[in-house]
Amino acid sequence: MLKKTLKTVKGFTLVEVIVVAVIVAVLAAVAIPLYLNYVNSSRTNSAENTAGSAASFCAACINGGGVASQAGQVLSCTGGTGDGTTFTIPTKITLTFTGFGSGSAVTGTHADGGAASQAYSF
Repeated sequence: MLKKTLKTVKGFTLVEVIVVAVIVAVLAAVAIPLYLNYVNSSRTNSAENTAGSAASFCAACINGGGVASQAGQVLSCTGGTGDGTTFTIPTKITLTFTGFGSGSAVTGTHADGGAASQAYSF
């Protein structure tokens, strides 16, 4: 009599594992650069928005007859209609001011990368 034996297959073949590994590698090769570009873009936007907000704060202070000053991460307005108001700069953002008046500029730089410059007239 012939005896039939059925093998029960458990697990994956080597070819299946290699195909899955290749698919994951291709997805990672596409996704990682896109993610890094997105992160850098968001840091640049954060620096740009902070620079714009700080410039608007300084412009409002100066146009209201006050004097804008910076102490650490805080911008303050002294005198004028905005006397006593402050603007807190986020901890990972560094602002650099170039002049006060026509053609002045504020440059924001994110600590983890990304920089943006905004020109404003005060």
